[in-house]
Amino acid sequence: MPAEHFAPVLDRAVHTSYLRLNFYAPYAGDDPTQLAISPHKDAGFLTVLAQDTGCHSLQVRDRARPSEWVTVVPEHDAFTINTGDMAQMYSNNRYKAPEHRVLTHPDTPRHSAPFFYNPAYTSAVAPLPSLGAPQYDELYWGYFRAQRFAGDFADYGTEIQISDFAKGSGSWHLANQARFLERVDFGRPFDIEAMRPLLSREAS
Repeated sequence: MPAEHFAPVLDRAVHTSYLRLNFYAPYAGDDPTQLAISPHKDAGFLTVLAQDTGCHSLQVRDRARPSEWVTVVPEHDAFTINTGDMAQMYSNNRYKAPEHRVLTHPDTPRHSAPFFYNPAYTSAVAPLPSLGAPQYDELYWGYFRAQRFAGDFADYGTEIQISDFAKGSGSWHLANQARFLERVDFGRPFDIEAMRPLLSREAS
């Protein structure tokens, strides 16, 4: 693909990236299974993570042995790079979005600063045509992000996944996405209540 292929969706004038600063306080509870962050995959394109070297709490699920987790030991003066769901779709499953979690620590606080590099809300995400038969139908980042964002504040049932856009999935999100795009204005602030009819399954 030409070098400028991603410019319309990842250029600094249109992308929807953001930086988040995290502080994890020591956990003094009695539950040994308590997590600081539950297992998840990053929704966007890439995550560039700066984390302190004094607390090794980030873990990635081992895809070869799914019941096992591997601790990510941060390197001094280095970033941890994580591929997200959109990178997995663009690459037609060549680059997987790893599932990860954050453990609690009884006496050591943890700081991290993830930069989430995300495409424009109007981006139509699909496998690159140079990578063979597409394994996904077209996904619009604005719809996917709105569903994930709403799920952070309300119970909309099962969280949206890129598997909903896998070829032959038959997911309700395919039809609902089209309806959403007909009515949404990405130039306005996100409003859960205003979006509710367009994000709920009943709307499809």
